Amino acid sequence: MPRRTSRTSTSDVDENVLGPFQEEAKVHRTSLRTVATLVAMVLALFVVAACGSDDDEDSGAGGSANQSEETQLKRGTTVTLWIMNNGPEPVADTERILKPFEQKTGIDVKVELVGWDVQFDRIRNAAVSGEGPDITQAGTTQVPFFAALGGFEDLSDRIEKIGGSGAYPEGVWQTTQVKGQEGTWAVPWFTEARTIFYRKDVLEKAGIDPATAFTDWDAMRTTLQTIKEKVPEIGGKPIKPFGGPGKKAFDLVHHVMPFVWDAGGSELSEDATKSAINSPEAVEGVKFYTDLIERGLFDTSQLERDGTQVENQFKGGRLAVWIGGPWVLQAAERPEDDAWVKAARENVGIAPMPAGPSGKGYTFVGGSNLMMLKSSKNKNEAWAVMEYLSDPKVQIDYANLMGMFPSKTDAQEEVGGTSENHAAFLEAIKQGRTYAPIPQWAQVENAYKTRLGTILDQAAGKGLSDQQLQAELDKAAEEADGLLAQGTG
Repeated sequence: MPRRTSRTSTSDVDENVLGPFQEEAKVHRTSLRTVATLVAMVLALFVVAACGSDDDEDSGAGGSANQSEETQLKRGTTVTLWIMNNGPEPVADTERILKPFEQKTGIDVKVELVGWDVQFDRIRNAAVSGEGPDITQAGTTQVPFFAALGGFEDLSDRIEKIGGSGAYPEGVWQTTQVKGQEGTWAVPWFTEARTIFYRKDVLEKAGIDPATAFTDWDAMRTTLQTIKEKVPEIGGKPIKPFGGPGKKAFDLVHHVMPFVWDAGGSELSEDATKSAINSPEAVEGVKFYTDLIERGLFDTSQLERDGTQVENQFKGGRLAVWIGGPWVLQAAERPEDDAWVKAARENVGIAPMPAGPSGKGYTFVGGSNLMMLKSSKNKNEAWAVMEYLSDPKVQIDYANLMGMFPSKTDAQEEVGGTSENHAAFLEAIKQGRTYAPIPQWAQVENAYKTRLGTILDQAAGKGLSDQQLQAELDKAAEEADGLLAQGTG
């Protein structure tokens, strides 16, 4: 899910409600003038392909179905779009991206900012009352909850116009669905994933080959151990091998769950009716993470920080390795981001997440989707906005402004080809997996976050036995089962 105002993300909402979605480039940062030009060109193609040209509109009864749809778009219509804190200037950037669309169609898009701290309640209330925007941004893990309220359009009859499910990676498309319920309840907008950030200069000083440093759990553990032994400092400043946030981070589960998946575990049972967080595989995944603490490879002072604060520790040169999102890569290109020290800014390396005992490496993939409210009185015009924002070139321009990835596969491939680091992020997205798309997930994730925070604190304190780890995960499973039994309330 998207991040807080200070940064942007996929996935930053009230952690008690949203848990999952984001407190979280060398892509060429296109100038605003170039963005507008590119978007105008894309829109021209969009209108010709999807709506018919001006000449076609004048051709009378012989026009195509697309021409018929064009005539249904009412010039002068206002479509209201709620967005969250997407980048430093969320409203201005979104308006800029939409301006060519407005000029061509005569549709006015009213962009309104709804902060991540209040958006959950605002969207829920709008869905229930029928009084709200035509379209709203929603965190990917929020979609099932909102869809279950019954106040959003099923977009199944429209999605082929944006390429259908085949135009998106599987993990991304899954975020538009609700388990056990027919329908497509959202359109993917932009995507983020979590992957390994490392200091190239530190690995070089340690004699570690970046190509093999993080291929699997053993390689990652060995890399961190070698850094600890050979590079306790760099440039005269101390540096720790690895660090991650603790109980204060809304996205703590995003950091730990990939290791559960790597071990063959899952957050829920296959039918999503029971917790699986205490299975032997899940225990193995969490144990790998806590072992980094007990081996002295994890800077335990980071456990008192949230995700943004740990991010700044990496930028400030105090961590050699960290798990983060694509916005950090973009931040390295922004001179005004003064959290960076020169050596860290100039030596950012990216690697996909390591493979575990399952033979696979997974990562959390999130981002934001667009949802249309049933109460909208301008559904055709609202869909035209959503279709425009789904165009690959428009997605690339918007994602680049925020330091995210577009959601469509073709657009992701294009961004992934711009640099070695972006190629690594693309690999991470291909590893992408999201949580079971159920309405209760936010509450379940919050229960997991609380227990995982306790587990990490215990490991950093007096240590954590296998029996204690199992007991804590048993408690997490029990709490989650209770929430699943209650339904969405």
